[in-house]
Amino acid sequence: MANPCDPIQCNSEGLECFAAGDPEAADRLLRRAYRKLSEETGILVNLGLALMQQGLVEQAERAYRLALHSDERRVRRSAAKNLGFLLLWRGDHQQGWHWHGKRFEGEGFEANQWRGDPLNGQTLTVWNDVGMGDAFQFVRYTLPLLQRGEKVRFAVASAQISLFRDSLAWPLTEVVDRDHVSPQHDGPHIPLMSLIALLDSSTLWGRRFSQPTWEQASGADNLNEQVGFCWASNPQDRTMRAYKSCTPQRLLAVQQQHHPGCRPVSLQTDEATAHAEVALTPAVPDWTTTLHSIGACKAVISVDTAVAHLAAGSGCSTHLLLGDRPDWRWQPVPEDPSAPLWYPNVSVEPLRQG
Repeated sequence: MANPCDPIQCNSEGLECFAAGDPEAADRLLRRAYRKLSEETGILVNLGLALMQQGLVEQAERAYRLALHSDERRVRRSAAKNLGFLLLWRGDHQQGWHWHGKRFEGEGFEANQWRGDPLNGQTLTVWNDVGMGDAFQFVRYTLPLLQRGEKVRFAVASAQISLFRDSLAWPLTEVVDRDHVSPQHDGPHIPLMSLIALLDSSTLWGRRFSQPTWEQASGADNLNEQVGFCWASNPQDRTMRAYKSCTPQRLLAVQQQHHPGCRPVSLQTDEATAHAEVALTPAVPDWTTTLHSIGACKAVISVDTAVAHLAAGSGCSTHLLLGDRPDWRWQPVPEDPSAPLWYPNVSVEPLRQG
């Protein structure tokens, strides 16, 4: 239990409560920490996350805007990124992309970031600055560039290189390891999330994109027998893991509702204890293998994680389980509330029952 007089301990335990899925307790501890140590504006960024998960959007926005005035660059950058996502969640794309664009404030590579000017035969490096699922989802924005004759180098995590090189439905000029890319010295470049802001600030084009992202052979022999399961988000993302994950038993309930009689197969690569509880074998940690496994499934039931994006992009029927306050990309857009949520073959279910 945090010492009420120790703001550092209150902040630390507040973060632990948030990571454990208790934003109300995190809220109380982080407020206590900030009252005692108001010069530590990074606490406001943490508080904003706890407020957002409680649905207190206006209070979260105020916390982020206060943190923008921090003397510390890292705090300003985190506040700008989170404020940008909050505004995108609300549907204010102009301001959302503006603030999200400040997440790299002070980096030298901003000077040669591509702004949409003619490339004149130069290769544009599009580097993924977010998670693996984002690369699966937003690689679609390379297609209009390629269709107009540009050369595109896509820089992703090393584990994804072979998948993008061999299975993407349209050929990229080059696929490279993002850890070996130096945006400051490698010619024109743009972070993947900034490419969306440049090409499709309303996100309507991306949401209406309907062609499959991946080429693969369907496992027709098993198509009516298997349903793929993925119930846990990235274990390295302690901040949001508790809000995006559930139990495999929750997925079994969805499967019985929509696909009774089908055999569940795991697309999850960790979670040894949970696998044992439901007598499933963990998936091989290889994205190409996972894509082939998806091709042998009638449907995929998944939480908001990279597997869901891989399945949805393959054209497989995908049941996506979302928490009460999902990521900004799953919010309708004011310009067209009927626009699909990025994939026409995805149906959304509540993550928690009741």
